[in-house]
Amino acid sequence: MQKTEVVCDACGRDLTTTSNCEDWRIALINQSIPPMPGIVTSMMIYPKLESDFHFCCWKCLKKWFEDESKYERV
Repeated sequence: MQKTEVVCDACGRDLTTTSNCEDWRIALINQSIPPMPGIVTSMMIYPKLESDFHFCCWKCLKKWFEDESKYERV
């Protein structure tokens, strides 16, 4: 059995499971948009994110974004 671990990409907190009856984590993911019916263009598009990211709260998402923005390539 393979176990997938999910940690906050800002603070490292384990978000895999919770001891609460309900809990939440924030996920920032690449998600493909389906094409409209009919004729569509064909082009190569790469995801904006290198991988999916997870956060335990808005504060961590903000911290991660501010840190990543410093290194953003233009």
